Amino acid sequence: MEIEIRPVGAEHAGEMYSLVNEIKDEGKYLFFTLRFPPEGTKKYIETHAAAGNPILGAFAEDGDLVGWIDFNIGGFEDISHTATIGMGVGRNQRGKGIGEKLLRACIGNAKKLRLEKLELEVFDSNAAARSLYHKVGFVEEGRLRRKRKFRGRYEDLICMGLFLD
Repeated sequence: MEIEIRPVGAEHAGEMYSLVNEIKDEGKYLFFTLRFPPEGTKKYIETHAAAGNPILGAFAEDGDLVGWIDFNIGGFEDISHTATIGMGVGRNQRGKGIGEKLLRACIGNAKKLRLEKLELEVFDSNAAARSLYHKVGFVEEGRLRRKRKFRGRYEDLICMGLFLD
């Protein structure tokens, strides 16, 4: 399957809303499980694009959005050299190299914006994602023990970082 990585536009808000919520509903990968209103997704896409920091999407040959990655740049001057990554790949598309393509494109965008460090958080139970992050150069910087309690089960959150210089 051929995958194209390109910016997500406001016209993809419905697809992105569905994809994010599909992954949220699994309860294993994204920290927040609350659903945001559909119109919030469109605004989020537009805000990123206006800032010159578009959300990147993985689009299948048929044009379907099957994954995304974005980063939010630190909002204060003292941390504006860093950004925090959020990403997801649809259940039926995992294990096909899409996450790595998204990550590498994101790293390229971060370098163009002259960011110095990317950060992310991942659940300890998500071994596949942790392996991918290590593969592209992220290192573990810390662990937040029992950070989340979901469906009666605790999850440690692993903090990871990648210096871009």
